[in-house]
Amino acid sequence: MTNKQQSYKKSLIQKIQIAKHNVFIDDEVRKEFMLSRFGVDSTTKLSIDELKLLLDFCNRNVSDIPFSKPTEAQLKKIYDTWYLKAKDKSQNALNSFVSKIVKKEMITLTKNDATKVIVALENMR
Repeated sequence: MTNKQQSYKKSLIQKIQIAKHNVFIDDEVRKEFMLSRFGVDSTTKLSIDELKLLLDFCNRNVSDIPFSKPTEAQLKKIYDTWYLKAKDKSQNALNSFVSKIVKKEMITLTKNDATKVIVALENMR
């Protein structure tokens, strides 16, 4: 990241810190929101594009930020790895496995959850 990008990112974080009280009661609520939408709990871990989205939300320019859904590549990796390594290759068995790993159903996975599932699948014997 260039110096210009770093200073821009820093200014976005400062603006979010000022505007966050418009929509969040406290820091815990903000962290939970960021965790559900971006998979991180700190503004310093967000990209510039994600910071812009969060700032728009804090300034009430948008009504909500969509959850980060897994990419097609992540979903393909999950299914391919499952069919290679699992004894029971059924969809129900995969759903059960995903539920054990991330405590969610396959349909509600976020990008971060998908990464956890992929790591768990790759560690299967």
